[in-house]
Order: sequence, then structure tokens, then C-alpha cells
Amino acid sequence: MVTPVHIRPKDDEIYLDCNATTPVLPQIARAVSHTMEQVFGNPSSSHITGLQARYILDNARRLGCEVIGAERGQLVFTSGATEGIQTAVLSALTAARKQGQVTAGKYLLYGATEHKAVPQALAHWNELLGTKAELKAIPVDRNGLLDLDFIAQHLPHALMISTMAVNNETGVRQDLATLEKVIRQHAPGVPWMVDCVQMLGKGQLQLAQTSIDYAPFSGHKLYGPKGIGFLYVREHAVFTPLIIGGGQEQGFRSGTENLPGIAAMHTLFELLLDREQQVFKPVATLAAYREQLLAALRTAFPTLELNHAFEYSVPTTLNFSVRGVPSRDIMDVFDAANIRVSSGSACSSKVTRSYVLDAMGLDDWRSQSAIRLSFGPATEQATVDAACARIEEAAQALRHSCLLLSDTNEDFDSELDGVVQLRFDAQCCYLVIDRSAREMAVIDPIPQLADRIEKLVACQHYRVKAVVTTEPQGDDSTAAMLAQLLCASGCDAERDNVGWPLAAQADCSTPIDCDVPTDGCLLVGNRRLYRVGSRQPVYLLSSPIEPTAGARVDFAFVGEQAAPQVLESVLGEHTLVCRKWDDDFAIASQLRELKGEGQPCQLVNIAPEQQQEWLRRPETLVLDVREQQEHQVTPLQLPAQVMNVPLTRLVQFLYDHREDFKNRPIICLCRSGNRSAVAAQVLTRFGFCNVSHVSGGMALLAS
Repeated sequence: MVTPVHIRPKDDEIYLDCNATTPVLPQIARAVSHTMEQVFGNPSSSHITGLQARYILDNARRLGCEVIGAERGQLVFTSGATEGIQTAVLSALTAARKQGQVTAGKYLLYGATEHKAVPQALAHWNELLGTKAELKAIPVDRNGLLDLDFIAQHLPHALMISTMAVNNETGVRQDLATLEKVIRQHAPGVPWMVDCVQMLGKGQLQLAQTSIDYAPFSGHKLYGPKGIGFLYVREHAVFTPLIIGGGQEQGFRSGTENLPGIAAMHTLFELLLDREQQVFKPVATLAAYREQLLAALRTAFPTLELNHAFEYSVPTTLNFSVRGVPSRDIMDVFDAANIRVSSGSACSSKVTRSYVLDAMGLDDWRSQSAIRLSFGPATEQATVDAACARIEEAAQALRHSCLLLSDTNEDFDSELDGVVQLRFDAQCCYLVIDRSAREMAVIDPIPQLADRIEKLVACQHYRVKAVVTTEPQGDDSTAAMLAQLLCASGCDAERDNVGWPLAAQADCSTPIDCDVPTDGCLLVGNRRLYRVGSRQPVYLLSSPIEPTAGARVDFAFVGEQAAPQVLESVLGEHTLVCRKWDDDFAIASQLRELKGEGQPCQLVNIAPEQQQEWLRRPETLVLDVREQQEHQVTPLQLPAQVMNVPLTRLVQFLYDHREDFKNRPIICLCRSGNRSAVAAQVLTRFGFCNVSHVSGGMALLAS
């Protein structure tokens, strides 16, 4: 069983995702451990053990007030910034109701680039309290700075305004002094919350000298543990407790205080106030780190574009996009190289684009390809040096996989041969590649993948024989435009409305498994690609065969055609059916599945400790289903046989090895366990009966 104490950072890990969370500094971890073990009293108890705990609580509050410049007002310890945001919103809206304000038709203003916790909290309490105000996002310019004219126009009708000091995705810093002038000129009494989570430790704060009413902070963004934060509340600001029952925190927040977490904040505050400390680097050093990292990134990725201006940003954040390379590909290869970065806010990690960059009006490709690299004030020079070297390794792996084009004449061997499945969301396109002949055909291209296909052709010097579709296309379609770009290398100029070359050989004999006439065939190396039908054509593919041999239908590209009674006349029993849409990640199917016949094998469920034992057996086959560039950066060193079979190449693997490995012990492995779970389920459906996968992926493998 894998327990918490078994989980360790990977060897040589370079952590550059500090805007999401930070490691806990050793001196802070010691304070937490000491407090849990030695100062375990309840701060509300009146005996000596309780009084010792009370001292830590009170002194931490005093130090915190000094750090943020809050000689007046309240500092309330919370579970984190999200709780502080909820408390501020609840307080402002409750006060509006109690004061008898007309709330319907009023505004709740928030910055369009705010952390999602803010608009979601506003919407939640607005509905729950029945204030019926309208949520209105304050626009930002291309630098991420708030529209002051918009604020001035809408503030007189606002119940609350929420802004942030530093953006978590871009590091853009708002000019709080200018904001304050505008806000107080147009609405002297409106409650104002400023999210200060990313500001702590990156600039000076004198909150009591401002009219900011609420400022939430979080400990884990600056080397403290998770589950502890604090909220600044301005003197005389309206306040309603979020948690009631016990009267702790002077009645501002009930519940026994998280003393180990507060002890962590005590140590953090001491560091921030110590002018002699060497832990947190000065701004000039952090800016030099950023310049060094950017230089390495620009060398590795010549088409890189920054998504924010340094003059408006704190020096610990880099947000960039690489033209033509999706953020997921960069993140995966960085992760394989043990560099931890993010594609945006960690709270939005499943989102495929950045709402922050969208709000800034940046191009779609930049929003969809954004990478956030962030380090903390305690980062060391050695870490930055190692990161720069590792970035080049990751980029080299991307070049070898043809995801980045090189300006040299390196002959990269991408190992692609046969059928390759590319996908965008649930939509699939297929490449038919003959590696020895350097020839390729494209079936059902997708707009979002056109650039990737172009790169592959240029990188591998393929001769493209055709770009075809399973439904008619216009002259301005992706397929038609891609054909114009790629077919200079070999496509016939005359093509019909599905891209099929009019000169395709008419004398190819019909495949053995096909009972209907075909419209000739196209040779891709020694593979034969046939077309059946013209309005919604189906394409049939043989494996490499001799010129005089009879062809079988090994693969069928059926578009959206799914009726088995139609397909059975063109498919063989073992034909792999490749669909245009694959919502369930089936990868491929067979005629018997389409008919609802046949029983798949069952996935072998074995405990993690048994999986580790399987990985040590020479007879085990480990399928590393990460992409080629990930495998190249971090190859698996195991006693078991290892094959790199990304999901893009799983269709061809099924055809090549369904008889060889049917009963062999197989473990599927990837970075997180998601792709390996897909691969394992597909294998069992195709009769591989001794398959498991590593739940949790390489993240839970021992370093």
C-alpha cells in the first residue's frame, strides 16, 4: 500500500509553479512540527499550556499586522484566501440588506481577470441572500490593467467592488493607489476587497493607510502549509462572520484556531520582517532570474511570445505561448523533464484556454497555448541554472517528435509507421504513413491540428499522396487548404470534393474482405488505400503487401458511418474500425462490437505494491503510453520489457500485436494514470487478457 510517507518528490525535481502553491520552508515546517508536538494547547484554555498557545496566536497576529502595515483594523486567521473572500462578500452584501439599500439593479463589480473564487463567491451569496444585484466584470486592457473609466461609470450603482493586487496567471500588478483615487472619488463608502494572495512577499503593503476594506491572504502561496491564511478587515468596515459558534478570533471567526498553521505564519512573518535574512531574494535578483529563464525559453522556442509586459508584472511570473505548440504538449514534456509548470491557474487546470488572456484580448492561439512559469522569492540561483539546462532538453525532445521545427537539417526519426490517430477533443483525424517510403495520406484533417500535420511533413520530408475526407468539402475547408499546402510534395492536382485524386489507380483488385466495388486505390508506400462510395465515402487500408498479393481490409476509416448492416459488406472480421468522432476514447472498434457481439476481457486489478513487483518481472511488457517526447526525456529503466506506444499509435499496435501479446502480462503506464487507463481498457476490449495499469501513473512510482 502506498501511504503518504512513501510519496516523495522526483529526483532532481525543478518546481516552477509557485503561483499555485509552494514547498514549505524547513524552518516553517519545524515550527509546525514543534507546535503540534510541544505546544498543543487550546488558545482559549486558561492553564499554562493554553497560555503558551495563546502567546503564539497573539504574537503571530501582531507580526502579521506589521508585515501588511495594519496598525489599525483586524487581522483574522482563516483557512485560506477562499474563506477570506467568502467572508468579505458575505459582509458587504449582508450590510447592504441591513441598511435597507435597494439592491435590485445594483452592480457587484469584479475584475475580469480575478481568480474564479471571486465571481463564484459573488454569484453564490448574491443568490443566497436574494440581493438580486447584477454581476459585472470590469474590462482590462491588453496589459491586464483595469478600465478606470468603466469603474467610474458603474461605481455609483455598485454594492461592492473586488479587485486583485497581483494576477495569479500573468503576475500583472494593479496600481492600487490610482484605483483607490477613482473608487473613493466616485463611491466613498462602497466596500472594496483586494485579493492580496499573490502580493505577499513580493512588495510592500501599508493597508491601514488605504481605504481597502478587506484583503485576503493565503499561507501556502509563500512557503507556508495549506489550510492557513488570514483576512485583513479595515477599522469600522462592515463585517458579518462566516463561521459562528465559540467566539474565537474576537468573534470574527469561530472554531478552535489552527495553531500549527498559525505558528507557520509566525515564522513566515519573522522572515519577512528580518532585514538581515538571506532566504527571500531582493527584487533585482528575482528580475535577473526571470530574464535568465526567458532567455533560455526564447532559445528553446524561437516562436515564443510573452503574454504580459514585465513593466506591469511582479518579477516571479512568466506567462508565454509558443506558436504552433499546444500547452499540453509543453507541459507534458516539461513534466517528463521534471520541470513543474502550469497551463494557467491550478484551479482551472482542466480548462483548455485562459480566461485571463481572453479578457486581455490576446489571440486565440495564445490563450489556448499559454504556459505559466512561476518561482518564489526563496528560489536559488542553482535552481534557475538547472531549469535553463532542462528547458533545452525538453525542447530537443519536442524537435525529435516534430512538434517543433528545427532550423538545422537534423534527420529526426519519429518512429511513425502505419496508422496514427490524432485528436482534438472527441474529433479524430488519421495519418497513414509508410516510413520506409516517406509517404503519407491524411484522412479527415481537423483545423486545430493542421499546423501540427504541416510540421510533421516538413520535419520528416514526407511525400503527401492525398488529403481526403469522409464527407464533401468546399474549397475553403481545412482539408482543401491543407492539400494546397502539402500536396506540392506529391498529391495529384486534380481531386474531387472529398480530396480523392482523380488519377487514383483503377486497376487495383478489390480487397478480399470487401464485397462491393471500390473507386480505385492509392498507394502509400506498400500500403493500399481504397475508397468505397463518393457522397459519404469509407476508406479501406491494407498493411504493407507485395504488389501482386491480395489485400485484406486491415483498417477502415468510416467517418460518421456506424450502421453495421452497411459496414459489414466492406469490413473483415478483424478490421479495425476508425471513427471520426470518439467521445468514449474507444480508439478503434471491430465489426462484432458494432453488432453488440463478443465479450471483452476484464482488466486485472492489482494493488500498487503488486504492480511494483510486476514491473520487476522480465516477462512483463510495460506499455509506456506517454508521447514520444516524454519517453525520450525520461525513459523507463525497468527489468521488464518497455515499449513506447502513445495513444496516437495504439491503433497500429492493436493490429500488429493482438496475437503476439494476447496472454502476456501487460502494464500500461503514463504520467498521471489517465492515458494508461484508456489504453488498458482498449486492450481488454481487443482480447488482451492479462492487462493492468498503474493508477496514479509515474507520479506514484518510486524515484
